Formats: sequence, structure tokens, C-alpha cells
Amino acid sequence: MLKKLSPSAEKKLLFLAIATFLLAGSCMMYFDTLLKNEIAPMGIVSFELAKTLDYSTQILDSWKSTEGAMQSAEWSLWFDYIFIIAYTLLLCLFIHRVRRNIWTNGESLVNRLGVVMIRIVIYAGVLDMVENFALLQLFYDDLTSHWSTLAFVTATIKFISILLAILYVLISLLIAGIKKIT
Repeated sequence: MLKKLSPSAEKKLLFLAIATFLLAGSCMMYFDTLLKNEIAPMGIVSFELAKTLDYSTQILDSWKSTEGAMQSAEWSLWFDYIFIIAYTLLLCLFIHRVRRNIWTNGESLVNRLGVVMIRIVIYAGVLDMVENFALLQLFYDDLTSHWSTLAFVTATIKFISILLAILYVLISLLIAGIKKIT
């Protein structure tokens, strides 16, 4: 799909993806301000990685005792769907540009790895949506352990996948920089 974009269209899409990512990320950070406390030191991320129903319930209870926190959590969980699309698109575009500009040999292992990384990022976005669904079930009082487990597993795989994709981009840029210097 990305190969079919003209350079002009790709630049416009990249600008839109960056702007959307920054705007959505700012909103997510704003929603998170009321969600950070002793029980949930990482705010919504603590809820994503709660792992057990007991810990998920403790987090929800801590938010219930803070004015405005439950509304922020609800906004964060729903708005995250926009953020998912923004970061997925942005990261896929970065990987695509790295593949096209640094790893120009389409048959090279690193170029093909980029194709895999794009698929992994899309998969991470889907996992993030599943995770949000599970968290919303917990938020709306379907307090069963499988939702906490599902959210934890999908969040863990998502974070690892995104980290690998970011490392692919950063290592590629580092290697390109070293090649330019030497």
C-alpha cells in the first residue's frame, strides 16, 4: 500500500500522521494526569499492565476516589482508538521510508525485515484495540479475571512489538549515519 504513494502524497500523509500523533499524544497525556497515583504510578499504562483482577480493581477504586479521574480514564480509553491509528500509521511510514531510503536493495534481509516490522506494527495496533476493549469491559464493571489477563497479554505483546519497530528505525538511521561518516 505505501509503495503506491507518490512522494508528494507520502510527505502529506507523513505530515498528517505526525500532527495527529502529536495532538492525540498530548490529549492522552492530559487525560493521564488525574490517573497517576500510588496505586497506578504510570496512570493508564498501570491499568493496561495490571495483570490481575485484584490489581485492576484497586486501580479503578483509586480513580473512583479522585474527582474527575474516572471521566479521564473513560476519555482516555475511548480516545486511545484515535491514538492507535495515529501511532500505527506514523511508525509504518517511518519504517517504509527507512526501507526505501536506507535499505534500497529490495532483496536484502534488512529490507525484508522492514516489511515484517510494518506488519508487526499493524498487528500491535490491532492488539492495542483488543486491549482497549478488555479495559473498557473492566471499566464498565465486568470485573472478571479474563479481561485483566487479556489486557495484560495484549499490552505486553504490543509494547514489545512497538519497541522492536522503533529499534529497527533507530538502528537503521544509526547505521546510515555511520556509513555517511566513514
